Amino acid sequence: MPSQEELVQSVIDALALLDKNDPASDKLATYLYIADRRLSDYLDQLREFTQLESPTLSESKKGGELLEQVAFLAFQGFKGVTSLKSFQSAGPQYDLLVSGDQPAWLHVCNLLYLKENQRGIVVEAKATKQRLPDKQFARLCSIMELNLSSIVGLGVFFTLKGAAGFPERGSSRQRIIRDCRLRQVLFHAKTQKLIVVLDKDDIFELGKNGTLIQILVRKIRDLCELSGLPTPPVDEPKEMIDLPNHLKQLYEASDT
Repeated sequence: MPSQEELVQSVIDALALLDKNDPASDKLATYLYIADRRLSDYLDQLREFTQLESPTLSESKKGGELLEQVAFLAFQGFKGVTSLKSFQSAGPQYDLLVSGDQPAWLHVCNLLYLKENQRGIVVEAKATKQRLPDKQFARLCSIMELNLSSIVGLGVFFTLKGAAGFPERGSSRQRIIRDCRLRQVLFHAKTQKLIVVLDKDDIFELGKNGTLIQILVRKIRDLCELSGLPTPPVDEPKEMIDLPNHLKQLYEASDT
């Protein structure tokens, strides 16, 4: 009987044969993210912080550190990660730099649409009660283009409220892009590098295996598709179905 580790490795090897654009690949891709056992406790603490109406300075500082800890534990759950760094460089401060050299990490990067020579990820954690402003988004764009241009292909914001200009949950389809959303699109068009934004609803899903990679893939796809809708929860069964009524009825009839 193969060990659990051997079974997981077999799954990872099989991922090399998958079509990353096929939604069916999500089921096996979940083996590339195994949630750290400690993460659920930190998510509970973060949930308590988000419920504070007027946090003190010390509470806000603790909330910022807590969000960084959640981001660290989340990315530590990726298979193939060999480097996790957080430091003040000669230039900017890096909340988290993630990279790997093992075959499993190459599979992760393939699923995340990253080039092999730009398979690093830079993570910024912003635990503010407001939506991320454009100047903060612009800062990460500059870091990725000027400081980390040859090694990083993906930037990820961990936020509580999302970013200015991004579709909000419960809102109608967005047909005009502005603020951070506009900068995200222009930066991708110019550099082919990716930046995505997670809000608290995304983050609270990270305690389940597979969720981080599924959330990132959905957000990266939407950067290209510009659906104008917020990213749905990972457990929403028909995330890929976005059809007008005359086509939706045909799809639903085929399911019966």
